Amino acid sequence: MDGCGLEIPEPARLLDEETVAFAAALIDRSAVATHAEAALARRTGRPRSLPVRAVLAALLLLAADDRPLHLTRVTHLLFRRLSPASRALLGVTGSAPDHRAFLAAYRRVRYCFHLICSAADPSGLPKNRCLTQSELTAASRPMTPEQTTAARTRLETLINALIEASVSVLDPAERAASGGAAGLDATAVPLFSRGPSRRTGLCASDPDGGWYVREGDHRDAEDHTGRRRTRIAWALEATIVTTARAPGSPPGHPNLALGLALTRPGEDPGGTGARVLASVAARGHQPGYLGADRAYSAARPESFHLPVRALGYSPVMDYRIDQLGIQASSGGALLVEGTWHCPAMPGPLIEATTDHRSAAITADLYAARIAARSPYRLRPKDGPDDDGYQRLSCPAAGSHPRLICPLRQSSLSPRDGRAKVPDPPADPPRVCRQTAITIAPDVGARHRQDLPFASPAWQDSYATMRNTIEGLNGFIKDPAREALAQPARRRIRGITACALFTALLLMAANLRKIRAWRTRATQHPAPAPTRRRRTSLHDHHPEG
Repeated sequence: MDGCGLEIPEPARLLDEETVAFAAALIDRSAVATHAEAALARRTGRPRSLPVRAVLAALLLLAADDRPLHLTRVTHLLFRRLSPASRALLGVTGSAPDHRAFLAAYRRVRYCFHLICSAADPSGLPKNRCLTQSELTAASRPMTPEQTTAARTRLETLINALIEASVSVLDPAERAASGGAAGLDATAVPLFSRGPSRRTGLCASDPDGGWYVREGDHRDAEDHTGRRRTRIAWALEATIVTTARAPGSPPGHPNLALGLALTRPGEDPGGTGARVLASVAARGHQPGYLGADRAYSAARPESFHLPVRALGYSPVMDYRIDQLGIQASSGGALLVEGTWHCPAMPGPLIEATTDHRSAAITADLYAARIAARSPYRLRPKDGPDDDGYQRLSCPAAGSHPRLICPLRQSSLSPRDGRAKVPDPPADPPRVCRQTAITIAPDVGARHRQDLPFASPAWQDSYATMRNTIEGLNGFIKDPAREALAQPARRRIRGITACALFTALLLMAANLRKIRAWRTRATQHPAPAPTRRRRTSLHDHHPEG
């Protein structure tokens, strides 16, 4: 979808016909209303008088104007505040001049919204009632795992289509400026519901949620020492992917939300992240470096790391204290903090990060030891093939060895200050005997990275991408704007309604970012590139 020529209306123009047309155009671009109408079509019964398109456009208008996403406000907007031309554009018939007419219109809005939710609801739990566990089980709608997965797929397709519609506002130059770098993170979306009560034994009025904690995988009640973690909120967890600029380069595009999925806190964070990234890639966004925190370095490789690499992303991750040092081995080569190294690499270099986190060494010494790892890294003979297998060679092998090793005669001269292996293996493994070894993609997959861990390149990339996604989380939780952390502004219970509201708020945040970006680009255009040559014959051309 090409957004060239689609101008974003200025703020505080909620009732302008141009703004209504813009919101309707974005809903049309997403095709969500068209698919929902097809799913809700019935051959019998009274025709529904309020289209899905009108309800979604009204919710987007409220989100873009920083207003609560309440269905009463949707009703007030559609039936009392819009002009006749705007109502006609959205297919809204009638008005609500008095209280009785307003209640009738509200029933139409509420019925339409809940129909939308019913078409893609992966949860069979009853909402709006505090029941005992036995009552909750009896009142739940039975769903097979296949039905749950299919409904979840429909829901994630719907919300990501809405987000993509907001991204489509970018013109080709703005879209092309993104190099594929992305940030991935999960953030709490508090629900308009208290959690289960231990005193009464009753469940929450929104049982789709779970207790969200700040540490670990966001659901663990205790940490590794047995200390009880502090619960933050009864919430769902939103996994969001955002664009990020390349480290060290000037900003060339706004950093926007690209993908979204909602789950219970800590429910397969790796698999959820992989699903969101797959949706982003399927919509044509270029993959690149991916910044992810320790929740994803602890995920199962088959659910996150291998699918992410298959999509073309290159993870840039941090590690927990129990994941440092040697992480895997293959053919004698050691995977040390994400990168394959010579088996004779000195112990102080292997334990550098562990020593630094325990304050055994200074930051300067740590940086020196990280730099000293470079000569011991295995050299790629070529890039990974289509199956992910890669050929790597000993750093002391070849015509230009980086390392002096007694096991490689060609590396012994000249003695030019290169690092030297002090204690080669007594029984040399394959990596020391062969020209190269082949390493399978699943060996050490949980920890492997293309950028050497803690190197300047890694630090710049990780900081840039992590700051981008954390910045977006704070951006959409601004209480004066989208206010994602304020559940009273979106009171309908259930994971489907919460996912729709979150997607609409991300749409509004994306539009706000694009508008601000274009304003800054207009007021402060990029400087013209300077000539790299210091002099030219044209400067000395004689006059006349």
